[in-house]
Amino acid sequence: MALEVSGGTEALEEQMLFEAYELVVSGWCQGEGAQDEMGRPIEPSSAFARRWSAAGALERVWRRAVGDQDEALEAFERANLALAAAVKDVPQRWNDRPERTQDEVLAALLDARRFLEARSRAPLALVEDLVDSLDRYESIPTLIFEKPA
Repeated sequence: MALEVSGGTEALEEQMLFEAYELVVSGWCQGEGAQDEMGRPIEPSSAFARRWSAAGALERVWRRAVGDQDEALEAFERANLALAAAVKDVPQRWNDRPERTQDEVLAALLDARRFLEARSRAPLALVEDLVDSLDRYESIPTLIFEKPA
């Protein structure tokens, strides 16, 4: 089933996270974005994928979206940022930690949806604050490694 992209990036972001949740419920993996039925690495959007990481499930939903691809990409980026905010880490790295469980991944996908829902109720959304913070600190890594003149 492909996600139908039709107006409203905000609703699309939440729908992407919902569909990613459903994929992880059906099968979860670590170490790869997706695996086939034999446990081999495979592209998350492949018809042969049977298990997904949180990030892989979100990627699959995005890549299989039908309609306005610019809108789908924007929704994917925001959903991915919400997931990163929920786990306070890079989603794939967080998913792949040895102690991680499928239940924790499912809870993180729900938390990411809550971040997006909060944005629609509050003037300063958590996701927008996160994006603003990332923009603000964009130049810090170069300052750390630059040699004094």
